[in-house]
Amino acid sequence: MSSIKGAELKLHKVFSSDFQFEIPDYQRPYSWQAEHAEELLDDLWTFREQEDKSEEYFLGSVVLIKSDQSNQTDVVDGQQRLTTLTILLAAIRDRLKSHTKWGGAFDKYIMEPGDITLDLSPKPRLFLRKKDLSFFEKYIQSPGGIEELANLDASRYKDSKLNIINNARAFQNRLADIDDELVGQFGQFVVQKCLLVLVTTENFKSAYRIFSVMNDRGLELAPSDILKANIVSSIGEHEREGYTELWEDMEERLGRDNFNDLFAHVRMIFRKEKYRRSVLDEFTDYVVKPSVSGKKLLDDVLLPYTDTLEVIMTRSFKSEENANRVNELIEWLHYLNNSDWIPVAMELIRRFDTDTDKLRAHLEKLERLGASLFIRGVYATPRINRFGDVLHELEEGKDLLVEGSALDLDHNERRDTLYWLNSHVYRYSGRLRLYIMMRLDAFMSDQYVSYRERTKTIEHVLPQNPATQSQWRKDWSDEQREDWVDRIGNLLLLSRKKNSEASNYDFLQKKDRYFRSRTGVSNYAISTDVLNHSDWKPVTVKTRQKFLINLFAEKWALKTGLTWDDLEIL
Repeated sequence: MSSIKGAELKLHKVFSSDFQFEIPDYQRPYSWQAEHAEELLDDLWTFREQEDKSEEYFLGSVVLIKSDQSNQTDVVDGQQRLTTLTILLAAIRDRLKSHTKWGGAFDKYIMEPGDITLDLSPKPRLFLRKKDLSFFEKYIQSPGGIEELANLDASRYKDSKLNIINNARAFQNRLADIDDELVGQFGQFVVQKCLLVLVTTENFKSAYRIFSVMNDRGLELAPSDILKANIVSSIGEHEREGYTELWEDMEERLGRDNFNDLFAHVRMIFRKEKYRRSVLDEFTDYVVKPSVSGKKLLDDVLLPYTDTLEVIMTRSFKSEENANRVNELIEWLHYLNNSDWIPVAMELIRRFDTDTDKLRAHLEKLERLGASLFIRGVYATPRINRFGDVLHELEEGKDLLVEGSALDLDHNERRDTLYWLNSHVYRYSGRLRLYIMMRLDAFMSDQYVSYRERTKTIEHVLPQNPATQSQWRKDWSDEQREDWVDRIGNLLLLSRKKNSEASNYDFLQKKDRYFRSRTGVSNYAISTDVLNHSDWKPVTVKTRQKFLINLFAEKWALKTGLTWDDLEIL
């Protein structure tokens, strides 16, 4: 087990020959902007002025990988602060370069001056990522470099280099009008009274575990960052840069959150069961280790699955046939209350992207299974196990389109799905009841319509609490209203916010003034259906309920042999 060490050090000991800080290439670019840099400067300056001179300022913790035998130190977490502090010290150095007392006093915290008696060569205290290393050394770490930044056209730069330019200029401008002696005393305070806690270990896995329980001001380091270091570093040096660019392209295509989810989804495809350990551990054991090489892992696993996940997240499957239907099904899967279906969808797209008839048929089954699990309230562990069974059968080459496969619903599952659809749907969670109503509306429509950008509220036709003297009280007994008011037979979708006053209108007034859109026609098929009725009595709602339940049974192939009366008494 790797040993973990912690030490509270002042900056003059942090930026010393004990450490040679290096920002690994798997780290994100330097991302602090001028507002962050100026906030740090303000905090330090205010603390120095207001607190007792003996008080020390705590800058937070950094997580490092370092062995006892070397001063080489990989920065797992803390890049933002170490880089910004280096820029600040460089700004102080250049501001005081001609001062008789302070001139040259801060150089050694930025550059190792070298010592022939200790066999130490001059070199930077901090090495940024390869892409930023020479720029940082020239304009920040070299004496007078910050002054040269004034000649740079900032519009030509972006990302980390632009942030370095802006932050250096911000510090330079803030220090310009301050007396030399005060600047020197402030720099003295920074190196003498500012503390960092350095947490060090000897390997990536241990460092990541430390980071995961620490709260600091740096940007989050995700499992993908650690995996990048392990995977890309295993590739030969002459090809490493190309694969680093490939990795960053995949992350850019998916976005950081989805890219990190990619590793969890791929882990599920390979592992086929719920987590027992961390994503990092299980991805390493079940995906990385069985691979022949880092190149093969990237070429044959991560890149293809990035393509499929991008299709799923953007609903952008393309083919000459079935493309619209495939994207429609993916859209419906996104309305579920979980993402456990995504690894199955990724694997289906990867296997059947050239046979779109099979892909469509499998996704129809997957969408029905996911919906049934949602409607029946199946919780996470059995749900994940079920999708794991689907992945097992896929790997074994079984036909998932036949009755009895893990992708299919058995008799009891079909029966229970219909039972929950036939029950008091409005009493379910908001997400589930809205999903059921949208799905029903889609089944009633002649063509696919996306619901993502549409206003959607669920309205009762028969009000939940009708006025005492209303027609509703005459047409419905209290017992009938209690039994039917929250079922889908009495519900519809509105493309506007609810109106509590209009909700209690009698049926004809409500239909004409509340259920219609401005154009006179409702935006939802399930609402248009209500407009075709001349009254709204128990027999109307019961007939509509039967029709809608039968529609679900037909569209999702939920036929069980049960009669309507059977469902009513379940």
